[in-house]
Parts: sequence; C-alpha cells; structure tokens
Amino acid sequence: MGLGAVIAALVVFSWRLGTPSPWRDEAVTIAVASRTAEQIRALVQDVDLVHAPFYFLAHALFGADVDIVQARSISVVAAALTAPLLHGVGRRLAAGAVGPGTARWTGATAAALFVSMPFVSRYAQEARPYALATLVATLGTYLLIRSSTTPAARRWAWLVGYAASIPLLVALNTVAALVLVAHAGWALAAGRRTFVRSAVAAVAGLLVSVPLLLAQDAQSGQVAFLQRPTPAELGSHVVFALGSSTVAVVVAALVAAVAVWRARARRLVLVGLLWGVLPWPLLWTISQVTPFWTTRYLVFVAPGTCLLLASVVTVALRRRLAPALAVALVGVMGVTGVHMQFVFRSPTIGHAEDLKGTAAYVAAHARAGDGLLFLPDGEYRYRVLTQLYPEAFERLDDIALERSATESSTLVGTTVDATRLWQRMVGVERVWVVGGVGPVVTKTPADRETKRLLNEGYRLVSTEEKRAFSVKLYVRDDSAQPTGH
Repeated sequence: MGLGAVIAALVVFSWRLGTPSPWRDEAVTIAVASRTAEQIRALVQDVDLVHAPFYFLAHALFGADVDIVQARSISVVAAALTAPLLHGVGRRLAAGAVGPGTARWTGATAAALFVSMPFVSRYAQEARPYALATLVATLGTYLLIRSSTTPAARRWAWLVGYAASIPLLVALNTVAALVLVAHAGWALAAGRRTFVRSAVAAVAGLLVSVPLLLAQDAQSGQVAFLQRPTPAELGSHVVFALGSSTVAVVVAALVAAVAVWRARARRLVLVGLLWGVLPWPLLWTISQVTPFWTTRYLVFVAPGTCLLLASVVTVALRRRLAPALAVALVGVMGVTGVHMQFVFRSPTIGHAEDLKGTAAYVAAHARAGDGLLFLPDGEYRYRVLTQLYPEAFERLDDIALERSATESSTLVGTTVDATRLWQRMVGVERVWVVGGVGPVVTKTPADRETKRLLNEGYRLVSTEEKRAFSVKLYVRDDSAQPTGH
C-alpha cells in the first residue's frame, strides 16, 4: 500500500507541475535559492528566517540554476511521502476498535482522500515549505502513535524521533505546531503513562525550538500585512480546503457527523477533529488579536481532515461494507474536486498571479535603453520579477535601484532617494511601470515622488493588465519637464 500511495501521489501531484505561473512568494524562493549559501545566510539572519530551510534545501539540491519546476518538485515529493504515512496513522488509530481488516481500509481511504483533494494538489505544487511542514506534522504524528505500540526497549527511539520532529516543524511553519493539540488529545485518551511519556517528548522538542521561535518573533514584521480575518473568511477557507464545491462541503459535513455520532474508533475521530478541524477556528480566533490568518498556513490540517472523513469507514455495520464506503467517499470527493484540479493548474490563474505573462509582455515590447520603475516600490512582489526572469528585463534600466538584492542582503534590493531618482530619469524617453491592476498605488513618500515625476514629465500611452499585475508605458512629454526637489 505504501508504494502504491507514493506512486499515485507522484502522478497526481506532478501533473502539469510547470504550467501555472509562479506567484510572488515562489519567485522569492527561486531568487533566494539561486544565491550562494553564504548569501542566503546573510539574508535570513535579518529577514525570511521562517523559509530558510526551504531555501537551503533547494540550493543544496539544485544549486544556483534552480528553476520553478525543480523547486516545486520538493513539495511534490513531500506531499507524496505524506500519503503512506497518513495510511499508517489511520490504520493504527482504527485498529484497536475495528480490527486490522477494516483499519487497513480506513488508512487507505485517508491516503486516497489526501491524494485526490485539490487543496493538497495546490500546495503540493508550491515552491514554498507548506507541503514539507505537512509531511513533518504527519511524520511526527506517526512516530508518536507508533511509540505506544512498540516494546518498551525500543520505545525511546520513536519518542526521540517524535521530539526531533517538533523543532523541524517549527522551522518550516510555526503555525503547524498547532498539530500538538491533536497529539495531546490522543495522549490523554491513551492513558496516563502514555500521556506522561508523550508530554516529556513534546516538551523536550519545544524547548529545543525556543531559540528558533525567538529568532522568528524578531522578524514578525514580515507578516504585518495580515489583517484580522472576518467570519466569512473562515467559511471560505473550509469551502476552499474541501474542493471549492458545495457538494463536497455537504458530503464532508455529513460524513464527519456520522463518524462522531457512531465513534467506533474514538481515538481516530478525536485526532481527526483536533488535527483536521480545530486549527481552523483556533487560528482564526488567535488572529483576532495577533493576525496570522492565511490559507497556506493551514495546509498541515489536510491530513487530519482526511482522517476524520476516512473514519466513516469504521462505522460500517458489517465489515464488508467498509470497501464500498471507502470507494464511494473517495469517488464523491474526487469528482467534486475535478474542476479545481484544473483551475489550480491553469497557466494564468493557477497560483493567482501571472508573473510569467507580465515578464513576457515586457520582453516583447521593451526597447534597449528603456527605463523601469515599480509602483508601489516597497513591495517585493513587483521587483522580484527581474530576478525570476532576468532575460525579460536585461535591456531595461531599473532607474530606482541602488544596490542589488544580493549586494544588500535583502529580498529585492535597495532604492535611491527622490533627488537621485529625478537625476536618473533625465534623458530617459520611455519608462515601463510595473505594479498592481487598476490605478497607480502609492504607499510611501518615495512612491508619491515617483508618481509626481511621471505625471509631470511623461504621458501614459498604454496599459496592459495581467492577473494581479499591470504594465504601463510612459513616454516623455516634451511640453513639460519634471522638477526635482
């Protein structure tokens, strides 16, 4: 079963891997992982520490020539390895209540649901660490549960492995540490001795994680853009995670209700609830005080959701009904998610931003010596284009750039002040301005000065909009000249 799950997962998750355009965070991954190990270290000591393991891993595997398919393949493999681990977790949680035969179907159902879930596919094709964090969360759960069924002489090895998984999980995605709530619930249900052993291992892992947590907290300004989520966002996440289908949500709700009502495998249902359901409202509630709410932080919840849905197999009145229930459940959830499987693999909307199309447009229309500006310029999402697709911008002069990203140990580099910007614009006949869709946005005094110089010295002659990006061409207006301050 393990090998079959891996093969099936690799086939599904690698399908059209390179088709969707990268989005801004993936572009940063490629830009940073392409640097030397020392340059990566210089960056993450001040910014983006939470993604450092992924940057170093991508660099170690693929070197300075890492591309988007290679970086995404890390997540493909991580998600594929999660499937057999999830099978093992489901089988072991159900075995004590329903016997090995039905328990195997429970584990297989959880793994199959995981592979068929569009939400999982979306982040199994992401050049970021969310699939890796999901793998580690599942591995930690498996190690913890396995420790309770192992002879005392070898139990310590499983518990040490479990403890070691915690700092690794924190390094990949701090929010994923919420899976420890499910571990605590399982340990309490397993009895006093199991709880004490599990608690000692978990505390040891958390103590090792403290220095990393403190270092990450020092860079918490990176998530300052996150806002308090609304009640509607909680509901929309549930729909998105279950396949963006009303049918899928209804089926999942009914299945979960039946599983909880019958609760033949109580520990399985408990872990499914605490891992697959509770983190959603818990993170939402925490984010009312300290905003951390974003869907990608909750990818680690998917295995728990699959366990809860798979637990319906254990309520079959007769053992022979378990296979039929498993096939029906996976079939319904798979069919209702087919549409989103294609959406997530769309060239332009798959990852919600069309960086590739934006760069291609500039490359096709720019002339040698044209200027390049970004508005707003304080956000990495725009200038990172020049690092992901350097050949598209090689003929342009990035007017505002003072020091490159690698020279300044930053994500996208540093910019000149307003006086020097005005001086650099003298003699530039055409300027390409890359920003968001709609009217030009200014967020800082420097942005407002850039917009003033454009309005006073140039006229807008064309606008091309891609998904989440716009490219505006300004041509010098000889009847008006910009003035510096």
